[in-house]
Amino acid sequence: MSAPTTPAVPDRVELVTSDVDAVRAFYTDLLGWTYVDTAEGVTAFADGVPAAALRTGAGPARWWTVFAADDPQAVRAAATDAGARLDGDDVHDPIGGCFRVRAGATAASPGPGRPCWYEYMTANPGDADRFHTSTLGLAASVPPGAPDDTYALLIHDGRPVAGRLALPAPLADLLPTGWMVYFAVSDPDGVAERVAGSGGRLLVPPRDVPTGRVAALADPTGAVFTVVRPAHR
Repeated sequence: MSAPTTPAVPDRVELVTSDVDAVRAFYTDLLGWTYVDTAEGVTAFADGVPAAALRTGAGPARWWTVFAADDPQAVRAAATDAGARLDGDDVHDPIGGCFRVRAGATAASPGPGRPCWYEYMTANPGDADRFHTSTLGLAASVPPGAPDDTYALLIHDGRPVAGRLALPAPLADLLPTGWMVYFAVSDPDGVAERVAGSGGRLLVPPRDVPTGRVAALADPTGAVFTVVRPAHR
């Protein structure tokens, strides 16, 4: 099996949706975004810092995690060897998730309204861990003291860059398999209260988890994401 010459790490996010204009006000209300139109679509800003790219496209609305790699072609080759299907720079893994891989690194600095964490949701954690190790060069590591391997950190260069969650039955019915994007907010409960009035849906009510307080939402076109008030470390 091929292996990437260098690991690929989560770097930025892109929303592909049937109607970009329909979601602008939604994300402004919930995340405080402003926008600049570009030749490729729309760039969203949080406090003047680029937070996400918004694009019009066919198919189900989806938040894409974009991985940065020094050699994207090697990552795609390793993904193919591991059973993935390629569509341009889109990688559709054999477990049911998908991501994009590109050269360069443009990750936004941390802050409210910006992506701050990435997590792979799956009912097949073992298969997911093997795929991400062989394709992205990210090793799964269960946190010390954890009772089981329901949750693992994906490690690059000795530090966690993403997580992997084995979805329990209730969440598996609500959340799609694949990469979940987490956006930092100061008040997840307030965001959850506003989501329906802004045209979206509350999928998982606010709750405390080891990484902070979270709530899972869907925007007006159906794209799923999570807001989080990160835990102090």
